[in-house]
Amino acid sequence: MVKSIRYVKGDSALHRLNPMSKLCAVAVCTIGIFVVRSVALQALGLVLILATDSRLGSRRLLPFLSSRYVLMLASTILLMQVLFTPSGAVLWNVPIPWPPISITDAGLIKGILLTLRFLNVVLTGGLFVSTTEPAALVHALMRAGVPYRYGYMILLMLRFIPLFEEEMTVIRNAQKMRGLQLDKGGPLKLVRSIRYTVLPLVVSALSRADALEISMEGRAFGYKDTRTFLTAQRFSLLDRALMATTLAALIFMITGACMH
Repeated sequence: MVKSIRYVKGDSALHRLNPMSKLCAVAVCTIGIFVVRSVALQALGLVLILATDSRLGSRRLLPFLSSRYVLMLASTILLMQVLFTPSGAVLWNVPIPWPPISITDAGLIKGILLTLRFLNVVLTGGLFVSTTEPAALVHALMRAGVPYRYGYMILLMLRFIPLFEEEMTVIRNAQKMRGLQLDKGGPLKLVRSIRYTVLPLVVSALSRADALEISMEGRAFGYKDTRTFLTAQRFSLLDRALMATTLAALIFMITGACMH
C-alpha cells in the first residue's frame, strides 16, 4: 500500500508559519516547477524537498516516493515520453516490426523533465501537508472567506483519510488471516480482493457518516451563517517575509515568461 503523507507535529519554522502564507508559497512553487525547463534545476529541487523533509524529522516523503504506485506512475510518464517523442537525434531503434519506435535524446530529456515535474509537484504538496495542522489550515481558509460549511468538509476529509487507511490495513490483515491472498493473481482476483476489502470499508464509512450527521444536528451545525474561532491566527514577520519573497518570485517568473 502507498505510505500516506500526513501532518507531523513539530516546532520548526515551517510549522510555525501561517497556513495561508505556506499555501501561497506552494502555489508559486508549483508554477515555478512548470516554468523551469532545466532537468538539473528540477533534480536540485527534488533533492532540496527531500532534504527539507529529512531536516524537519518527519521523513515521510522518501517512503512515499519509493512506494510501488508512485514509482509505477512516474515510470509510466517517463516511458510514454521516451517511446512516443519522435523529434531529436535517434539513440536506439526498438527492434519490433510494427509500429516503428525510435528512442531519441529529446524524448529521453522530455521524459525525465516531466517525471521530475510530477514528483516535485507531489512532494511539494506533501511537504505542505506534513507541516500544516489540518484544523489550522481550515480555520485560515475560513478567515480568508471560505464558508465554514465547506471548510468543515475539508477538515473531515483530511482527518478521515488516515482513519480510513488504518481501517483498510485492519481489513486486509483480517482477510489475510482468513486465507485470502490479496496481493497475488490476475484481474479477476483483483476484483475479488476489492469485494472483500473495499465493501467493508464503505460500510464502515457509511456508519460513521450516519453518526456524524446525528452529532452535527445535535449541535445545530449550520444554524448561523458565520462562526467564531477559539484561537486567532496572525501573520508573523516570517510570514510577511515569505509572502514578499513569493510575490517577488511570481513577478520574476511572469516577467521571464513574457520576455521568452
